[in-house]
Amino acid sequence: MPSPILLIDYNFDWVLRDRFLNPRTRAGFLTLEEVVSVCAELGADGLELMHPYWEDRPARQLKRLAAEAGLPLVCHIFHSDLIVPPGSGREAAERTFRLLDRTAEMGARLAMIVPGTVKPQVPLAEQRSWLVEGLAACAAHAQSIGITLVAENIDYPPVRPLMGRGADCAAIARQIDSPAFRLIFDTAAPLFVHEAPQRALAAMAPYLAHVHLKNARPLEPGEPADRYLDSTRGRRFQGTSLREGVVDLEPLLAELQRLDYDGCLSIEYQGEADPRQVLCRDIAYVRRLLG
Repeated sequence: MPSPILLIDYNFDWVLRDRFLNPRTRAGFLTLEEVVSVCAELGADGLELMHPYWEDRPARQLKRLAAEAGLPLVCHIFHSDLIVPPGSGREAAERTFRLLDRTAEMGARLAMIVPGTVKPQVPLAEQRSWLVEGLAACAAHAQSIGITLVAENIDYPPVRPLMGRGADCAAIARQIDSPAFRLIFDTAAPLFVHEAPQRALAAMAPYLAHVHLKNARPLEPGEPADRYLDSTRGRRFQGTSLREGVVDLEPLLAELQRLDYDGCLSIEYQGEADPRQVLCRDIAYVRRLLG
């Protein structure tokens, strides 16, 4: 049976009328509730919801909203800074415990954490030990309430030095050594650390629980763009539809099938075009590749 295809509310950040996360030059036109309806209309099999959009809504309301749209709520995404010295990590851990409890109350089985901000002038090895300790404590709490804590090979610059590469993510998962902490493979994130996506997937495969399908293309020098992200070497990329970027998704999906991956495939779009049109094509494209 083909993997379920999910959509993330963050796909619509560029067109949200209120509570958007990225600075932009144009007004948005969709409410958050309309985003959930659009995901259902596009034929998604489930949802990922980001905490910053919905933090003032009760968890039961989000569970009901997803149910009314006929979409399972699979993953809850949040940021919590666990890259702190052990003596000062109690507050961060307790906040994360509350977000994990909220995940369970929402009915989601996965809690994706963006796990902090790298601190200047502190050796990365020391910060990595802080992060492992914090994630291990949170994984223990997740296991106690029946959910799985997940983190990805991430292109977000404040975390990228610790979890940008597949091998770095795998090393952290290996140290934590818990069935309640697993990894998300992001297909485009390797571009931003100049790593081959196939190499990142191979490193992360033993701990894989979720996949984000994303693509991007390099911008030409001087090419105007409002929404972009720079790599570790200063190469500027913009999000695209899944078919238009430089990442070849077909062999990655084939490798996931070879690995007997049975989790979800979540489409993530970070471009400037109308996401309703892009995601409609992307869903059809992925289903065609899955056969």
